[in-house]
Amino acid sequence: MSAQRIRVWFRKGERIRYISHLDVLRFWERAIRRAGLPLAYSQGFTPHPRLAFASPLPLGFIGEAEIMDVTLDERVTLESFRARVAAQASDDLILTNVAEVPAGAPAPQSCLAWADYRVDVPALDPADAGAAIEAFLARDAMEWVDDRREKARTIDLRDGVSELAAGPLDGGTRLTMRLRAHQDLTIRPEVVVAALFPGHEPGMIARVALHLDEPSPARDAWRRRGRYE
Repeated sequence: MSAQRIRVWFRKGERIRYISHLDVLRFWERAIRRAGLPLAYSQGFTPHPRLAFASPLPLGFIGEAEIMDVTLDERVTLESFRARVAAQASDDLILTNVAEVPAGAPAPQSCLAWADYRVDVPALDPADAGAAIEAFLARDAMEWVDDRREKARTIDLRDGVSELAAGPLDGGTRLTMRLRAHQDLTIRPEVVVAALFPGHEPGMIARVALHLDEPSPARDAWRRRGRYE
């Protein structure tokens, strides 16, 4: 049995926003190995590093608080882990925080619930954006055909947007949004822009936070009694 599982938060900067998720995985594997840490590997003919990400970051996006779980074969202090890995990181992939999680806890991807984004939209008037957002948030539902996959599907876009706001940006509008990132329904910020602001294309997109809905016995008990929302 593996001895320790450490949750890592890291930043993926603008200069490498077109680097693939596989390249990011390989970078962290090499950084952890160079740090001399006992990284655990899967069993079998082709062992893989025990690195589990909450969600691959799409190409072209900046990530300000990405989540990765690292499993080690031997225990180390969090201070030692952070210092040793940070020494092997770069200016473009930066470790920002660490915490220990139970070895048997669900994988971060399985309990991912929401993602926060910051989206810059050039040439979009902030007042027009605000009006469109107000009308959208007042709706109970909004059907949208997601045709990014081989088979198009109709989704309720309103159900996938928890928060949405607009503010002025030099030459355009900056949107902030919290979007559903569940395995059954994941909303991309480009879809929100296309649906609400036709004719406009998003510029820089940053995923600024990931929210996990992790099991909590205390919270579940309160919910069963109708005392927790």
